[in-house]
Amino acid sequence: MSEPRGRAEEGEARPLRARRALLRRLADVVSLPASRINVFERSVVGDLLVDVLRTASTDERRRVAERLAPLGELPDALKRLLLRDEPEVARPLLEECAALSDADLIGCARDAGLEHRLMMAARRGLSEVVTEALFNWAEEAVIAAVLRNDTARLPQSAIESVIALSRQAPALCALILRRPELRPSGAYV
Repeated sequence: MSEPRGRAEEGEARPLRARRALLRRLADVVSLPASRINVFERSVVGDLLVDVLRTASTDERRRVAERLAPLGELPDALKRLLLRDEPEVARPLLEECAALSDADLIGCARDAGLEHRLMMAARRGLSEVVTEALFNWAEEAVIAAVLRNDTARLPQSAIESVIALSRQAPALCALILRRPELRPSGAYV
């Protein structure tokens, strides 16, 4: 009796293995260097990968995101899909991916949730444009994470908004005082 059940489980496992192999191979093609694949081919394969990822499990999407995170170039549709996915899927890209532009990050901050913005706040080398966009939500946890990020650059307008917010959120005071962008007049306030 256990033999037919074993065959049924094996029959269910085959499509899963095939799907994982397809996802891995599509991600491998997207990962090829520019000398081996042109922009059009990368875009077409990226679109195919997006279509397959739409019905993939969270674990499969996370694996693809981990595979693509080290790349310096990604198709736009693929970036948009993975960045706005569940936090555990978006994490590898938000933390490591050099292929993300300021526009990609700002779009993710706008369209995704608090967890995405927190991960983004800890990202190395945040530009002034991105930090200002993160401050627009006035989320104390995100602002504190940006202030703790020594590689983030803050524009003076963001410093001023944090100074104003620190009146209602005293925990931000110690963090803002550590920032090199803080002017003496701001420290006095």
